Amino acid sequence: MQIEVIIEKKSHKLDAEEGKTILETLQEHGIHVLTAPCGGRGRCGKCTVEVEHMGEVLACMTKVTDGMRITIPKVQLRAQKSKIAENGTVTHYPADDGEGLDAACDIGTTTVVCHLIDGKTGEKLATVSEPSAQRSFGADVLSRIQAAEAGKLEILKEQIIFQIAQMLRTLQKKTGRGEQIQRLAVVGNTVMCHLFAGISPVSIGVTPFMPQEFFGKEYTGEQLGLTDCRSVYIAPAVAGFVGGDITSDLLAVMQKNPKEKVLLLDIGTNGEMAVGNEDQIYCCATAVGSAFEGAEMAMGMPAAAGAISHVWLDQRRIRVQVIGDEEACGICGSGLIDALAVILEMGLLDHTGLLKQKQSVSVAYRKYLGEYAGQPCVWLAHKVCVTQEDIRGLQLAKAAFAAGMRILLQDSHTSYEQLDHVILAGGFGSYLKKESAAAIGLIPKELLPITDSVGNAAGEGAVSAAISKKAREQLSIIQKSMHYIELSTHPDFSQEYMNQMDFDGSER
Repeated sequence: MQIEVIIEKKSHKLDAEEGKTILETLQEHGIHVLTAPCGGRGRCGKCTVEVEHMGEVLACMTKVTDGMRITIPKVQLRAQKSKIAENGTVTHYPADDGEGLDAACDIGTTTVVCHLIDGKTGEKLATVSEPSAQRSFGADVLSRIQAAEAGKLEILKEQIIFQIAQMLRTLQKKTGRGEQIQRLAVVGNTVMCHLFAGISPVSIGVTPFMPQEFFGKEYTGEQLGLTDCRSVYIAPAVAGFVGGDITSDLLAVMQKNPKEKVLLLDIGTNGEMAVGNEDQIYCCATAVGSAFEGAEMAMGMPAAAGAISHVWLDQRRIRVQVIGDEEACGICGSGLIDALAVILEMGLLDHTGLLKQKQSVSVAYRKYLGEYAGQPCVWLAHKVCVTQEDIRGLQLAKAAFAAGMRILLQDSHTSYEQLDHVILAGGFGSYLKKESAAAIGLIPKELLPITDSVGNAAGEGAVSAAISKKAREQLSIIQKSMHYIELSTHPDFSQEYMNQMDFDGSER
C-alpha cells in the first residue's frame, strides 16, 4: 500500500506495510520529524499528526491504511530549530600538527553536534547541530534499548550514521573543504555509542547493566559506514550508564588544573556525575528520565521558538522569558527548573510536593492556581502551565539525582569543603540557572559559590581527541582511574532517595 506524507507543504509518497503504525512507517523511511518521548507507547501524547478525514491522531497509535494522507503539523517541526548547546568554555589539547581535516561529534540522546577542525592548527572551522534522528524512538536511553530489543537496531544505526554523514557534508560545504576527513572523534553515552557502532545495547538494560563494548579505540570509516572519514575514534566508556561523554567531559575540564578536586554533574536524561582529580575519580549514574528536558511534561517542548526558557518572580508577579520573543506555547527544561523554584518561592507547594488549595496561599498568588486536563496546575502564561503531575515528575527526578550525588560524595569520602570546583556540563547544564537548581534541592546551596557551567564540554573533549594523540591516551588513563558506583544495588540509595524527595523550606 502507499501513503502520502506532507511536510512543510512538500508531498512524500511512501510505501507502507499493513499493520504498521504511522510512527513506525515514518521511522522505517528515515523521516524523523516527529517527537515521541515515550517511545511510541501512547503515553505522552506528543506525536500528533493530521490525517485527512480523521483529524488529529497519535502517530504511534494509528495504523496506516492505503491512500492515507498525513500532514505533519508545524508544532512538530519546531524541534528542528531548537536551541542546542554547541560549544564549551574549556581549552583544547594542542594539535599534533596533522594534515587536512579532522572532525568531532557529540552524539547526545536528544541532540547531535558536529565540528569540522583543521588538523594542523586544531582550529574549529565550523559547527552544526541538530535534534537526534532517533528521537522518534523515545526521549531516553531506555527507550532506545527497548527499540533495539524490538528488532530496530539496524534502523537506529542507519539513522544516526546517515545523520552524521549529512552533517559532515554540510560542514565541508560551509567551509569549501571537500577532502576526506582524516579522523572523526565521537563521544556519547554508552548506549548511543553502541547504536552508532551497530552493537546491541540490550545487555545494558538488564542487571548487571554490562555493555558489550567499552570503546576507546579506532575503527575505519568504512567499517561503520562513514566512507568520508578515514578513521573513527570512539571515546572510552566506564559502565553501562557512564559513557564516553563523561570521560570526554573530564578530559576537557581537568586539563588545566588536574590536581583540583572537581565534582562534575551532567544533568540530562541520564544523570551522570563524577568526583575526583587526576589521581582517582569516582563516578555513578542515576536514572532521571526525561523530566528535566520536559519531554513528557504536559506542555514540555524542546528549547525552540515559543518555549518558556526562564521564569522568575518580580514584585509578586510571575515573569517569563520566551525563546524567539513569540507567544509562549510550551516550556523547555531550563524553564521547568525555574518554574518549580518560583512555585516554591510563592509557597504554592507543601513540603511533600503537593499543590496547596487556593485558600491556604497568599491572596496575591491565588490567581495562578488553576486546573488543566482535570488536574491542579500553576499558570505561568496565558496558554502554558505546570501541572501537579509535572511537579511530581520533576520531584522524582531531582530526588534521584540529589541522592546519587550524596552517595557519590559519601563513598569517595569527599566533603563539600574539599571540593575546589563544581562543574555543570552538557546541553541542559548550559542553560540551567544554578540558583534555581539549588532552590529545588537539585544541588546543595552550600556549593553555589564554586559552581559554574562550562557548556558542551563533551564536544570540546571530542575536538581534543580528534586532533591530539596525547588527549586520546589521557582518555584511556581517565577510564582506568574511574571507580564506578552502582546505585541500583547500593545499600544506602533507597533511603537517601526518600530523604531527598521533600522540598525543604517550601512552607512559607
